[in-house]
Amino acid sequence: MTPSLISSSQKAEEEDLVLTPDGTREFLTFEVPLNDSGSAGLGVSVKGNRSKENHADLGIFVKSIINGGAASKDGRLRVNDQLIAVNGESLLGKTNQDAMETLRRSMSTEGNKRGTIQLIVARRISKCNEVTEHR
Repeated sequence: MTPSLISSSQKAEEEDLVLTPDGTREFLTFEVPLNDSGSAGLGVSVKGNRSKENHADLGIFVKSIINGGAASKDGRLRVNDQLIAVNGESLLGKTNQDAMETLRRSMSTEGNKRGTIQLIVARRISKCNEVTEHR
């Protein structure tokens, strides 16, 4: 990857790159500004995934990103990102219902006071290392 293809926000993300132990996903930390999103809030719909074998909760994933919300304006969050932590509170080990409640709570109190919400997400690493330009 040549440096000219990497925007400044991508450079910052790559410096914080942390891989899962199996190397299939990367962890990314985003501070998403909420100020100008108004009542749309973060603007994501999420889904809880469950294991087919034992029905254990496997975490909260971004299902879609709503136009006009903070995540859409910020542009870094992607569909299928797994939410790992919100404003420093881990979602791992929580039931899907508890994780959703944590996300809701962070939007209504602490997140809005600070004007940003901090998200740590796990994202599958694409098989090819090509940079895609969003226009």
